[in-house]
Amino acid sequence: MIQKFFVVGAMSTAVDYILYSILVYFGVAYYIAIVIGYMTGLLVNFYLARTKVFTKGSRFEKVHHEFLAVFAVSVVAVGLNILIVWALAKVGLDYYSGRAVALVIVFFFNYYARKGFIYVA
Repeated sequence: MIQKFFVVGAMSTAVDYILYSILVYFGVAYYIAIVIGYMTGLLVNFYLARTKVFTKGSRFEKVHHEFLAVFAVSVVAVGLNILIVWALAKVGLDYYSGRAVALVIVFFFNYYARKGFIYVA
């Protein structure tokens, strides 16, 4: 299942990272670009993950409750992204590379949080 989540994650991350990069290129603050990119990727990821990865169903009866739970996990993930990018920037890594590192780390948080709290394994 984690392999499917990886593919879905790669697709939504591509949306997220491309939008993030464009926004940073045009002068938007990295933390705002992270929020905008991540939340756009979240919409792609939510749809694909619930239809292609976690096909056994959700612990929630209503889809909007499921989305709110995924959104809550994503809010924590955005915070982790910002913290990691900030910390890596403090040691001299640029915002693009720092975000790439953060995305890898936060991938595992997202998968296990959703698998453990939102979706039926």
